[in-house]
Amino acid sequence: MWVGLTCYALFGGADFGAGVWDLLAGGAERGRDRRALIEHSIGPIWEANHVWLIFVVVMLWSAFSRCSRP
Repeated sequence: MWVGLTCYALFGGADFGAGVWDLLAGGAERGRDRRALIEHSIGPIWEANHVWLIFVVVMLWSAFSRCSRP
C-alpha cells in the first residue's frame, strides 16, 4: 500500500500542477479558455494516475477483509 501511495504522489505531479494552474487561471469568464486547455491536456494522465489509488483500495480490502467464522 505504501508503494502505491508513493507512486501516486510521485506520478501525480501533473495532477497537482494542473490544479495549481486551474486556481491561478482567473475568474469564471476570464479563465474559461485556460481551464478548457488544462482539462483537455490533463485528461489521459489524470485517469491513468488513479489506477494507483484503485490499487491501494484493493490492497486495503484484501488486508482488512471481513473474516467469516462458522
